[in-house]
Amino acid sequence: MELRILGWRYENLRGGLHNVRIDLESEPGRWALIQMPNGTGKTTTMSLFRAAFSGEALTPNFVRDLRAADDIIEGLFEIRLSIEKKPFRVQLRLNFESGTCQYWTARSEVRGGGLEEGLSLPVELRRLLTPDFTRLFVFDGELAKEIRTVGKDRASTAIRTLYRLDRLDHLNIQISRLVEEQQQKAAAISTASERKGVNRWKRAFETATAKKAALQSEQRGFQKRKKETEARQGVLTAEIADRINQDDSLKKRKEQLTSEREIVDRAIFESAASGLAVLRSPAKIHPNVLERLRSLGNKLTHLKLPKTISAEFFVELAEQPDCVCGRPITAPVKQAILSRANNYLAEDQILVINKMKLALRESSADSTEYTTVATALNGHLRDLHRNKMAQDQLELDRVESGDTELEGLRSEFHQNERELEKVAEKIEKLLTRDLIRQRSLGATSENNIPLCDAEIKRCQEKLATATDTLRFVLQSERVKELVTAVSGVALDRLRERVRNATNDKLGQLVPSESLRVARIEGSLVLGSTGLSTKSNVSEGQSLAVAYAFLTSLLTEAPYNLPFVVDSPAVSLDTAVRREVGDLIPDLFDQMIMFVISSEREGFADAFYERPGVRYITLWRSGSDQTEVRDGLPFFRAFHQAEVGT
Repeated sequence: MELRILGWRYENLRGGLHNVRIDLESEPGRWALIQMPNGTGKTTTMSLFRAAFSGEALTPNFVRDLRAADDIIEGLFEIRLSIEKKPFRVQLRLNFESGTCQYWTARSEVRGGGLEEGLSLPVELRRLLTPDFTRLFVFDGELAKEIRTVGKDRASTAIRTLYRLDRLDHLNIQISRLVEEQQQKAAAISTASERKGVNRWKRAFETATAKKAALQSEQRGFQKRKKETEARQGVLTAEIADRINQDDSLKKRKEQLTSEREIVDRAIFESAASGLAVLRSPAKIHPNVLERLRSLGNKLTHLKLPKTISAEFFVELAEQPDCVCGRPITAPVKQAILSRANNYLAEDQILVINKMKLALRESSADSTEYTTVATALNGHLRDLHRNKMAQDQLELDRVESGDTELEGLRSEFHQNERELEKVAEKIEKLLTRDLIRQRSLGATSENNIPLCDAEIKRCQEKLATATDTLRFVLQSERVKELVTAVSGVALDRLRERVRNATNDKLGQLVPSESLRVARIEGSLVLGSTGLSTKSNVSEGQSLAVAYAFLTSLLTEAPYNLPFVVDSPAVSLDTAVRREVGDLIPDLFDQMIMFVISSEREGFADAFYERPGVRYITLWRSGSDQTEVRDGLPFFRAFHQAEVGT
C-alpha cells in the first residue's frame, strides 16, 4: 500500500502559522527540503503530522498551546494525502477555548468528496498507524534513544506491526472464539444434569481466566515501576558523576577507574567465553570426569555392546527359503525370527554406539584447563569488585568533604537499588517457570502466570469434556501452537534480516568504530569489538543507529510510506552528515526533511545535484507573519539575520 503526502496548511497556529500553505503536488518531487529557522513551527508541524496519521487524542493543554493569540478561538491543520493514488484530506479542527480537537476526512469514496467527521483512512492503514508506529516514519529524535533503551519494546513491535505478524495474533483470537461458540452450542443441547457440569467448569474456567488477567495487570504495574525506577537510576548516576567531576582530583581518579573497568569488563567477557567453550567438553572439567568417561567406554567394550549382528540381518533372513544352517524356514520359524529380531540393534544404532564407545575409550583432554580458566575468571571478578569499591570510595570521599547533596543522591540511589531487587523478585514470582524457584517463592496458580495458565488449560479440558468438544479444543490448541510457532520463527528471521541490513549501513555511517547491532530484542542491543554490549554512545552515533535501523526496517516492508524527519543532521559531524545525505535518500520514494540553515553544509548540499528535489524556505518576516519562498537559490542564500528576524 502506497502513502504519499501532497501538502498541508495551517490556520491561526502559533509560530506565525496564521495562514500558511505548503504544496508538494503541483511540482512533485521525490525529496522536499523545508528550511525553517528555530521557533517557526517545526516541532508543532511534526506533532500535527503524527496526530493526522494516528488519530491520537490531543490533550487540552496541547491544543491551547497551539493558539496564536488570545483573541483567536479556532485553528486548523489540514494535510493532503494520496493513498493508492486516491486523494484524501485530513483536518484537525482545533477549539482553543475548550481545548478540543475534531478530526474530519474527505475521500473519493464519499459521494461528492465531501468532509465527514472522524479519521476515515483505509482499514489496513488504521491498524498500522498507531501513535507509536507513526513516530517511526514521522521521525522523533527521542526515538533514537528509546529504540535502543533496555526495557523498551519499540524495535520488535515495529517489526511485528510493519510485516503484519500481528495478524497471526488475531488468528489465534478468532480460533478461541470458534472454540467458545462450539462449547456454547454443545451446552445448549445438553441435558439438565450435563448442563450442571458444563456450568461448573465454565465458572472455574472464567475464574482462572480472570485471575490471569489480574496477574498480567499486576505484572505490567511492576514492570512500569521497574522502568521508572531504572530511568531514575540513570538520572541519579549522571548527577552523581557530575558531583564527582566537580573535584579535579576525584575526576581524574574516576576516569582512571572507568578505564580500568573497561579493561576488566573485556577480560571477564573473554574469560567467560573461554569457560563456556571448556564446559562443552566434559573431559576438561575435572580429572575424575575424564577417568569415569574412559571407564564407561571400557565397560561398553567389555560387555560387547552392541551385538555384532543387526536386526536387519534377521529381517532379511526371514524372507529366505532356507536358513544359513540349511534347514527350511517355515511360517512358524519365520514368525519366530521376526519377533526376536527386535532384540538386536538397527544398523544406524550400531554405528552410533560404536562411535560412542570409541570416543569414550579414547577420551583425552587437559583436565586442568577448566581450573585455569575458572581461576582467571575469579581473579577478574575480584578486580571488578575492587573497582566497584574504589568507585564507591570516590563518592564517600566527596561526601566526607561536606557534599550533602551527593549524600542525598547516594541514599536515593541505594534505596532504588533495594526497590529494584524487590520488584524483580515479584516479577520473577509472577513469571518463573522453574519448578524449584516456584516452590521456593511460594508460587501457586493464584500468583504465578505459568501455573495459572496450567489451571486455565485444566479447566478448559474439563469444560471441553463436559461439552463433548475435547477433540475440537485439542485441535484448536494445536493450530494456535503452530500459529504462535510460525509467528516466532518469522519474527526471528525478520529480526536477523533487519539486523544484518542495519549493520551494513552502520559500516558506512560510523566507519571510525566497529559499532554494530548485536541483537534485536525488545530494543536494539549495541555492541562493538570485544564488547558484547555497548550502552554509552554519542548523540550522533545514536542518531546514526536509528537511521540505519529505520531505513532497513521500512525499505523492504509491504507498505510504501513517506519518511518525515525534523533536523536530520543537527547532531552529526560533517563526515557522518555526508554519509547520511548520500545513503538515506535513495531508500525512500518520498522524503520530507525539516532543516535549519546550519544543516545545509554536509547534508542539504548532498541534494543540490539531484533532480527531483523541492527546496522550500519558511521564515517570519514580522511578529505574526510567515513568508514562504520556493527554489534552490533562495534556499542556499537564506540566513535569518538577512531577512530581518
